[in-house]
Amino acid sequence: MMNFGEALEQVKEGKAMRLPQWNNDVSIKLMKAEDSKEMTADYLYVESRFGRVPWKETMIELLAENWEVI
Repeated sequence: MMNFGEALEQVKEGKAMRLPQWNNDVSIKLMKAEDSKEMTADYLYVESRFGRVPWKETMIELLAENWEVI
């Protein structure tokens, strides 16, 4: 378990992160601008069985100390 900043550093290296109370299929990943035809800046997105959407974080999530890297 780690804080948001620690988990984010690993996401920047290609991993994903999630909070333990989320469904198992939900994770946060990084889309790099160089891998996207439309975007000009890197961004975090949520991936789940429903697809991918940009992640809109909450203060509770950002301040959580129990992020998991997957």
